[in-house]
Amino acid sequence: MASLHTISEELRLGTDSQTLIRSFSYARDGNGEMPREEVFAIIELADRPSGGEDLIRTIFQTLQEICFVGPDQDAYERFETALKEVNAVVAEFRESLSNKNLGRLNAVIGFLSGRELHITQAGEAEAYLIRKGALTTVTEGLSGDATAVDAFVNIASGRTENRDKVLLATERLLRYATKNELTKIFSPHKEIASALEELDEIIVLEGAQTTGILALDTVTEAIAARASAAPVTADGKKDLLVRVTKHINHGVNWLRDKLPEGTRVPNAKNLNIDKNYVILGFLVVSILILLSVSWTLAGKRSSVKMEEVQTALESVQTNIDMAKTRRNIGDKAQAYDLLKTAEATATDLVKSGLAIDEANTKILEIQAMRDELDNIRRYSKLTPIADISKAVPEVSLAGLEDYHGRKIAFDAHSVFDTTLDVISAPQSIDATSTIRAANYFADRDAITFLTADSKIIEWRDGTATSMDTTDETWKSGVDFATYSQYLYMLDPINNQVWKYQRNRDNYGPATTYNENADLTKAVSIAIDGDLWLLANDLDNDMSNDIIRIRKGQRMPLTISDLPTDKWTNPTKIFTNDALKFVYVLDPVNKRILRFYKDPPEAGTENRALTYNMQYLFQDLKEVRDFWVDPAEQKIYVVDSQKIYEVTI
Repeated sequence: MASLHTISEELRLGTDSQTLIRSFSYARDGNGEMPREEVFAIIELADRPSGGEDLIRTIFQTLQEICFVGPDQDAYERFETALKEVNAVVAEFRESLSNKNLGRLNAVIGFLSGRELHITQAGEAEAYLIRKGALTTVTEGLSGDATAVDAFVNIASGRTENRDKVLLATERLLRYATKNELTKIFSPHKEIASALEELDEIIVLEGAQTTGILALDTVTEAIAARASAAPVTADGKKDLLVRVTKHINHGVNWLRDKLPEGTRVPNAKNLNIDKNYVILGFLVVSILILLSVSWTLAGKRSSVKMEEVQTALESVQTNIDMAKTRRNIGDKAQAYDLLKTAEATATDLVKSGLAIDEANTKILEIQAMRDELDNIRRYSKLTPIADISKAVPEVSLAGLEDYHGRKIAFDAHSVFDTTLDVISAPQSIDATSTIRAANYFADRDAITFLTADSKIIEWRDGTATSMDTTDETWKSGVDFATYSQYLYMLDPINNQVWKYQRNRDNYGPATTYNENADLTKAVSIAIDGDLWLLANDLDNDMSNDIIRIRKGQRMPLTISDLPTDKWTNPTKIFTNDALKFVYVLDPVNKRILRFYKDPPEAGTENRALTYNMQYLFQDLKEVRDFWVDPAEQKIYVVDSQKIYEVTI
């Protein structure tokens, strides 16, 4: 049988500075294997202890997390487990108070799984089920002993039917309305909002002090969909006018009751008053009534809007609190999703112009927490250590290398030697070929360049030399690395790494190095004894985008604790035998990610990388390349025209 949905409305009466009432409802949609489920509650802290808002938020968060922990466990067992945890939360909060006195806690908590309803209560709160003209107090006998340590002790369970009405109240409603009145008000096909309006009038007249009610109409999915899709019409105004008129009539009748017995109320016929004055008076009264209704409508709209804003802000805070809990138990992915949801809600509030300051404060808190989750270090307002555009205004840099402590920037055809803010005139590498990549070749004490048309050019102290190979031509490549007297050229088109030995005056022939790795999407290469290759999104899984090769064979590599934000089209991998880390450039997101190189497992070829940190350059328009100085613990980054230095 299909799951039931709920249409819920809340009513709060007479709340004061000493009373805190909050309601909560959260649903998880069903699928073919599990029913739709919803957990809901209304809680009153009658003596409003310090930190009461935090306590209620934590209770709601705990209910949501544990009730929805997984469909494999029985719903009753999940609800029971959630209540045990809620009891622990309440007990811990009570112990944190200086007087160890929480005060009066009145609450009802319900969990609807499919059609099965499980419910519990604490204090004076009660829950009622109204079905086909009959009312049942479903929380009768659930309250624990007055000396009980736990707030929520017993659970009542039963099966719901379409159009059942469930009322959760912070006190006994039967003090103010009879069973017959309640069943009449909450008749099967009456809208829950209209029923609450009628109940409002009754319990106010009966002198209710502080009361909170969460009313739920259990309906089929089709009815729930129609209710959520119903447009706002003028009917609401008409209904309000009817209510205003009814209240005016009540006032008139009250005034008549106060007049001395036998007093005759005059009318226009009995008075010698000009007919025009009567008409004018009628018009004035009519205008005043219309203005009153208009003000009332405006006030109602404003009230509704502020309630929606407050609900949205509470939702943001709940998601933030839940994210903290997930983070503390190591579930970084779930924490990130919760923060993403919270940020979207807060951003919508800012865009709508509502609660801008509060929403922006939440966004900053979310960003700080996300930074904490992924250990993000943000850089802003950086001052460049070299501005190449001062020498060449139209320069468009491609990358950066280090040569004896001097930062050598390069564009498509030239290099710029920077020393102590002095920028040399551009020195040509090749006037016709485009530079694709560069590396310092320690064995030759030269910066080596790879061009787009597969040339190798060595630059040393201002002199550029085009190098030959004993092969007829160089193999094609997109990137390369140097180690000892060897140059390793990455060629994804041919799924190969070509190994060249540097001879005295030239390079030897190309030999194949890769034997079994898929390098068809590789974009960058680095070496520290092992070859490290970066692939551009093999399968949307970051842990597969870094490939390790040793002695021609792809070797086992485990990458753990990945950041929650996946990279987009990463372009460069950087490491060497002097670094304990592997660095990856994610230019789309203007960041560099750092992974710790765990020592190899003893007696095996296994290695592991552990995500460690990321550096986010939020003010730069772009990050094109970087170089890491392990001795000075600095990163140098370049955009299209400038070089920046940051301490790591």
